[in-house]
Amino acid sequence: MMTLPVRQFSVTLGFSILVAACASTPPPPGTAGTPHGKLTEMSRVEGDVVLCEHKVPEGVCTKHHPELISQFKRAGDWCTPHDVPESQCLKCHPDLTFEPLPKVSEDADIKWLSKAGEDVPNLDTHAVKGKVTVFDFYAEWCAACRKVDGHVYKRFAAGDTKLAYRKLNLVEWESPLAQRYVKDVPTLPFVVIYGTDGKRFTTLHGADLAAVDRAISDASRR
Repeated sequence: MMTLPVRQFSVTLGFSILVAACASTPPPPGTAGTPHGKLTEMSRVEGDVVLCEHKVPEGVCTKHHPELISQFKRAGDWCTPHDVPESQCLKCHPDLTFEPLPKVSEDADIKWLSKAGEDVPNLDTHAVKGKVTVFDFYAEWCAACRKVDGHVYKRFAAGDTKLAYRKLNLVEWESPLAQRYVKDVPTLPFVVIYGTDGKRFTTLHGADLAAVDRAISDASRR
């Protein structure tokens, strides 16, 4: 069974526990030298998602379509212990979601502040006055992070123009960005929300989507 960093676990926020305990902090999936691969977008499909008996999208299920295996392996998206793509391994990632990100308008206020774990010294300067600004600290190997990401995109797709979304890819726990912001955070994703006054309102960790909505609503009154 794959073990992930303890900081990704959150019983109180409804996460599934992947392991009982970790003697040490192993590297995240996709790190060179580990038997686990990257969580790519290759297992997400456009349109309606039809799951097969393996509980993954039938059109990209490698058990149904073994001809796709080489493509996943070339992309580094392969879980060697379970012989399936990492992005389809529900044993390692029970929180996986296969819904594609909703399409949003080109003028949606979505920006990446960090794509490779590079440091962002001050969030205050990136808060947008007049809007609720959501700073989303995530990692590509974090399945739960995808839920929050998709949920925020749905708000934009529904026409929310009072929201600014700033994405920060930690990459790994040791990155400069992670060392500054998430050293004491027990689980990802880590979300920092600023009110319309441009000041920090609250922080959240984990994939509690209802809590994210409540925080955005409360911050909109600041």
